[in-house]
Amino acid sequence: MERMFRNLVIASVLSGSTCAELVATFSQGDAKDVRMDRIPALSVAAGQPPTPFLNTGGFGVEWIGSLELQERRRLYFSFEGKGKASLSIDGEEVLAEEGDLGVSKSKRLRLNPGEHDISIKYSSADDGSALFRIYWEEAGMQRQTIPPPVFAGERTDEAKLGELQRHGRMSFTQHNCAKCHAPEEGFGATPMPETGEIAPILAGAGDRLSEQWLREWIADPKALKPTTHMPGLVDPGTAEGLQEAADLAAFLAAMRMGGEALPAPDGGLAKAGGVHFHELGCVACHYPAGEEATADGADRVPLNNVASKYLPGKLVAFLKKPEAYHPFTGMPNFRFSEEEAVSLAAFLRAGSEGKETKTGYIFPEGDAIRGAAISESLQCGSCHPGLPGGVSRAATLDEIFKADWLKKGCMAEGDKRPGLPVPNIEESEREALVAFSKLGYDSLKKDNSAEFAKRQIDAKRCSACHALDDKSSLLDSLHGTTAGLAAHVEGLNERVDQTRPQLTFVGEMLYTSYIEAMLAGTTKTSPRPWLGTRMPAFGAYAKPLAEGLSRVHGFDPSTPVELEVDPELAEIGRTLVGADGFGCTTCHGIGDQDPTAAFEVGAVNFRLVPQRLRQGYFYRWMDNPAGVFPGSKMPRYAEGNESQRGDILDGDAHKQFGAIWHWLHSE
Repeated sequence: MERMFRNLVIASVLSGSTCAELVATFSQGDAKDVRMDRIPALSVAAGQPPTPFLNTGGFGVEWIGSLELQERRRLYFSFEGKGKASLSIDGEEVLAEEGDLGVSKSKRLRLNPGEHDISIKYSSADDGSALFRIYWEEAGMQRQTIPPPVFAGERTDEAKLGELQRHGRMSFTQHNCAKCHAPEEGFGATPMPETGEIAPILAGAGDRLSEQWLREWIADPKALKPTTHMPGLVDPGTAEGLQEAADLAAFLAAMRMGGEALPAPDGGLAKAGGVHFHELGCVACHYPAGEEATADGADRVPLNNVASKYLPGKLVAFLKKPEAYHPFTGMPNFRFSEEEAVSLAAFLRAGSEGKETKTGYIFPEGDAIRGAAISESLQCGSCHPGLPGGVSRAATLDEIFKADWLKKGCMAEGDKRPGLPVPNIEESEREALVAFSKLGYDSLKKDNSAEFAKRQIDAKRCSACHALDDKSSLLDSLHGTTAGLAAHVEGLNERVDQTRPQLTFVGEMLYTSYIEAMLAGTTKTSPRPWLGTRMPAFGAYAKPLAEGLSRVHGFDPSTPVELEVDPELAEIGRTLVGADGFGCTTCHGIGDQDPTAAFEVGAVNFRLVPQRLRQGYFYRWMDNPAGVFPGSKMPRYAEGNESQRGDILDGDAHKQFGAIWHWLHSE
């Protein structure tokens, strides 16, 4: 069922239905590449291609689709960035600029409710560097980024093909195809980052993994994990295949590094572990042990094989540092305390004991010496560093990209040659891989930061916990299913609002350096310590992912800007945030000073603002919080730039927000 759901997701992504995106057509000389963009924005550094399917250097892009308005609006539009840009609405050009963008804005446009055709054209500098954003504003609303859900685009055939090729390119790296089929001259200095990913390191596997589980896994990996990228390497339907699985398992089980044999965690801690399981929202990425896979979310991993996989006591070490033997694991580092890791391990073991997947295979005794030889023959070391078989004997990348993948090779259903890996793919993914193969592998030698971020948002399942645009997180619909695990905890449901931050504007909102610290798990203070859930660390890609998230929104990578504080403005700002002003300190703490009365809503400590927020985002947030995030509990203090405090700075809200900005940087 899980595989079926994933195929339905891919099919819907590639369909021709209208979605909250625009068709983006990139052109570079005679070359063209088409994709779907949720945000018409760009930040491309000189020397980086605008898309992986184009080269470095000057380019143009046109976004087409429509604006969908729910009510009549009287809007001005403006740009920001550098280059050449124009905007047309309903076939009429309403704004055009070249050079430093943002000097002017469109005339006021009266747009009625409904759909309005939109075309946004942009040309980069000759060296390929690009910087572009688009905004709108109206009376009662300062300049704002246009919310992505306002856009709509009908996928053209070219756009569907472009998205299909991108899915195939990503799938190619996820299945580690280039580990066996290596390029003759390598991937160069700046390849697609995912080409450098490796499969789990199996050194010392015998210290932590059960031999029985290894047999089952090698024999039929997709039976234990339906969404695995591990291919089938043996045929469990034959006696020979079962023997090979047993021999390989014996070889791996014999690979020990002298790790201490630890006892299983005290089962009495399982109840406390269940509370952590619920609080952390683990159900967003995992099916609890014994639960049947359903079509409620993409690629959740079942937990019914935890007890049968890990040797007693070894699950704790994995939970505390999942990347120790697999730097690119999908399991992030939650920086568990000893108590959390031990009790969670106790819960997972207790819940999965006796519920392991029953494959029905009966294995013979394995032989470690034969297993080493089988590892060599199957080239296991090509994917798993340190195992025999690290030098590939398969056809090179150059050779396989000349072949028809539907007729010959791993992807061809009709190719049943002995020893050929059987990838865990179905028809929709095969179609994407074949579409990618038609382009050659040049795109693997380069990448674009924004596209990397888009891929990793999916690969790391960010939207499992965070809302994106108008789409709720998967956890929102699933969290209640595990609430019973924590029902005995007094006061758990009486805490302040537990809403997690949205991803919609994250690259515009936060400095790149702060996003990187959050992803790397190096922030010293949590911005939302009241949340039961917790932002885990994804260390392997923290830096490039942070850069990509900024560039998705049309911002170059950034660090906090030093502000020369005006003491007079800062003092006014102090008044405005206090009880005699807007009462911000009711919900916001200031360093060690707690908020005065945060009964329902938690708020980020003001001391963290200078290292987190970009100034432009701060102003638009202060002007209309609900306009940025519908449903926000942050009050609105001004409308049409008229502040509730008309006696301060002439009631000019923008000036007042500036005073608060100076105060925030004076603390």
